[in-house]
Amino acid sequence: MSFAAPAFLLAGALGALAVAALHLLARQRPRAAPFPTARFIPERQARAASRALIPTDLLLLALRAAAMLLLGAAFARPAWEPARHGTARMLLVDRSRAVASAAEARDSARARWREGDGVVLFDSAARAAAAESLGALAVVRTPGSLAGALVAAHEAAASMAGADSVQLVIVSPLVREEWDAATGAVRAQWPGGIVLVRTTAAAAPRVPRARVVDAVTPRDSLWATDSAGALVVWPSPFSAAADGSAGAVVLGDDVVVGPFPRRTPPSAERRAPTPVVIARWNDGAPAAAERALGAGCVREVAIEPPAAGDLVLRESWIRLRAGLLGPCGGAVDARPLGDSALALLRGVGGAAPARALRAERDGAPPLTAWLLAAAALLLVGEMALRRRAA
Repeated sequence: MSFAAPAFLLAGALGALAVAALHLLARQRPRAAPFPTARFIPERQARAASRALIPTDLLLLALRAAAMLLLGAAFARPAWEPARHGTARMLLVDRSRAVASAAEARDSARARWREGDGVVLFDSAARAAAAESLGALAVVRTPGSLAGALVAAHEAAASMAGADSVQLVIVSPLVREEWDAATGAVRAQWPGGIVLVRTTAAAAPRVPRARVVDAVTPRDSLWATDSAGALVVWPSPFSAAADGSAGAVVLGDDVVVGPFPRRTPPSAERRAPTPVVIARWNDGAPAAAERALGAGCVREVAIEPPAAGDLVLRESWIRLRAGLLGPCGGAVDARPLGDSALALLRGVGGAAPARALRAERDGAPPLTAWLLAAAALLLVGEMALRRRAA
C-alpha cells in the first residue's frame, strides 16, 4: 500500500491523542448536599472540572479516536498498487508542417524507443499511437501545438502499466508557432523534467498571395487546389439579416474593436466539411472560417468593414486584414524557440513518478471513499452514544 499524502497519517494520530487527552479532563456533577440557605444558590447546574487518571466513557473515547485515525488515513489517499519497477518513456513525435523531414523525426524517435514505451503523434491535434505507426510517419500541413501534445502525453502516461516512473521525450523542431499562451501552464502540470530532441525545422514555404473573390468559381477552385493558395471569399455569402451586433473581432493576439454586425460564415454554420475557425467575434462565435480544398483552402470572412470612420486605417485593422489574407493554416513562424522557452519546457528533475500521474488522473482512490464512509459511521455512532449518556 502507498500513500499520496502520508503527512495526514501523523495528523490523524495527533488528533486521536488530543481526543484521549481531553477525556482525562472529566467534568462530573458533585455529590448532592443540603444547603439551608438554598436561595443563595444560582439557578444553573453545578459542575466542577477535575483531572482523572483513568479516562471515563471508554467506548466514546474509542469511537472518537478511531474516527480521527480513519480521517487521517483517508486524507493520506491510500492505494493498493502492484509492484512496479523501471522507467518507461513517453515519446512526443512532431509531424506538423514545422518538420523538415519525416524520416529524421522517425529515426530520432526510433533511436529512443524501447519495448513498453508510449508514442504520441501531434500536429494541431495529438493522439496516442502504436509504435508501428512510426514507420508510416508523414508530415501534414497543419501547425503544431505543444500544449495539446503535453495534455495527450499526460493522459497516455497516466495509463502506462508496470513502470515506476515515466520520462517524457519531445522529438520536434520546437519552433515558435508551436508555442501558445497555454503551453507554459500545461507544462507546469508535468511533475518532472522533459528531454528535448530537436530536429531540423522546415523552411517557411513560399505560397502565392491570397485571391479575394465574391464567389467561388471552378477556375478559382482549380487555382487553390494546384497552387496551395488561399481563396478568400470576402464578403462571404452570409444571410442578409445580422445576428445582433458584436463589439470586437479577435484573430490570434489581434483584437479590433468596432461596431460590427455579427454574422456567421456559411461553412461554420453548416459545420461541414469540418471548417477551421480563423477569427471569432468577442462572444466566441465564428467570424471567419476556412476549409481545405486540395492543396489550398477556401476561407469565408463574415466581417463587414465599416463604411465610415478611420477604423480601416488603424494598425489593429491592418494586422487583422493581413491575417485574414494569410496562407492556409495561418502564417508560418519557423523561428526556433528562444532559450527561456526551452528552459521552461525542459524544466528540472528527472522522470515523473508514475504514482503522481495516476493520482491526478484517477482522483480519489476507492479506498479513500471507504475510509471516509467508515469515519462518518463512527461519528454518527458517537453522537447517538453521547445523547444516550446525557
